[in-house]
Amino acid sequence: MIKKLLILLTILVSVATTKAVASVKLDYLTVDLVTNRCFAEQKWDSVIVIGKQALHQKIDYYYLRMRMGISYYQKAEYFPAIIHLKKARAFNSSDPLVGNYLYRAYYYANRNEEARLLRASMAREDRDTLLDKTGFLEQVHFESGYTVSSDRSPGNLGTMMGKDSIYGERDLYGNSLYTNLGLKLRVSDRVGISLVYNYLNFTKTKYIQYIRNEDHLQNIADSAWGKIYNYTFPWVTHDTSFTYHVMQHEAYLSASVALPFGIKIIPAFHWLHVSYTMINPSYSRDTVHDTAFYTNSNNTYHTFPFTRLTYSYTPKDTAFNNYVASLRISKDFGRCTLGLTGSWSDLNGKTQKQAGLSLTYFPFGNFNIYGTTSITGFLQGSDSRLLSSQVLGLKCTNWMWAEVNFYYGNYTNSNILNGSVVYNNSDIIDYRGGASLVFMAGSHLQFSLLYQYFRKESQQLYYMKVQNPDTHAIKETPQIKNNPYNTNTIIGGITWKL
Repeated sequence: MIKKLLILLTILVSVATTKAVASVKLDYLTVDLVTNRCFAEQKWDSVIVIGKQALHQKIDYYYLRMRMGISYYQKAEYFPAIIHLKKARAFNSSDPLVGNYLYRAYYYANRNEEARLLRASMAREDRDTLLDKTGFLEQVHFESGYTVSSDRSPGNLGTMMGKDSIYGERDLYGNSLYTNLGLKLRVSDRVGISLVYNYLNFTKTKYIQYIRNEDHLQNIADSAWGKIYNYTFPWVTHDTSFTYHVMQHEAYLSASVALPFGIKIIPAFHWLHVSYTMINPSYSRDTVHDTAFYTNSNNTYHTFPFTRLTYSYTPKDTAFNNYVASLRISKDFGRCTLGLTGSWSDLNGKTQKQAGLSLTYFPFGNFNIYGTTSITGFLQGSDSRLLSSQVLGLKCTNWMWAEVNFYYGNYTNSNILNGSVVYNNSDIIDYRGGASLVFMAGSHLQFSLLYQYFRKESQQLYYMKVQNPDTHAIKETPQIKNNPYNTNTIIGGITWKL
């Protein structure tokens, strides 16, 4: 007995000073005495330190796991608390205390499906104290925002045709409006459904510049036999532009299915309907006849033929549908969640395939600090890309969270967040970054403010005169030049949790 007390004293002293007991050989009775005493005195760190060493020495039983789980819970480290409380329930599933703590740990770790599954197995009197009492409709979310684009007009109209001065065209994205309405529904304890509607309205302007040889009458000279008409034929540059709107309606459906062992499967489908008025430029070479001279003798005007280049612009209403089908599978591992995502899409007349891996981590066992690192492989015909992203979040106060994100790579025609966000516009995306704030206004209402920055490239069409080295014939060859620009977006949102 004296030996047990000496070991107990040694452990308590070492915990109080260095929190290290690795050098002390433990046994079941000693672990039980020390953890029970520290637990009663609410020395949560001491319980955890001794418990870890006991588990390392193959000492594992119900009360040890129960004390460690509750200790982690009291420290607001909900993710490790779940691990130990689940182990405790595996030893003894009849203790309502462990079930109650486990339910709350699930709730605060945002693992709502597992919390509901546990709730179904709890006694009726215990259910009255639970935190989550939502029904079929869980959540309603609304947000709207406005984007300001630096690409509203060409930076230099004089260079739009290129150095050969034949023809130039740019189709530029201007400012845009975004609106979102989302619902979360609870079908069963294991299955939840998300329904989302998005509306986007992009202001676009097509700028066209061309040059043509024109006939200008300079003067009319009198002579003894009649009149002479003198012309010049300068090259004249013409600029024109057309403003129109691209409207996009989107519907997104996903189902979250919770399986045992912390596995979650989320299939999703995203439908996008795009409509706008397409401006189709075309040209023709028409022969016109100008007056060359007039003769008095026969009172006759004499003409000469001249070829004039004429451009016409035909508007055409255009509409098409895009699709994205995606699947995400995730597995919880204590303080981390590993996710696998794959998708197939049909965007802008091309087929895309994606496969991605993400790791979400909670270093303090809660949402005080968290991060998600993702890497995605993208394939579109012969175009293959590697896309990456990083998200970091921080709890600033009890009522406010802040988050920053950065996505690197050309995300054109790709999707993120299991297909819920689709980048199907025609411009190249170099990278994007953003930040958001979430404000809690009680247990049912929250507000959000989001900022996004995009670095993009719009395309400029122009022509170059290329000479065939064999025939010396001159051919006008189309060329594409990418011009960088940026967009800035502010989005405000409100979420009502029922």
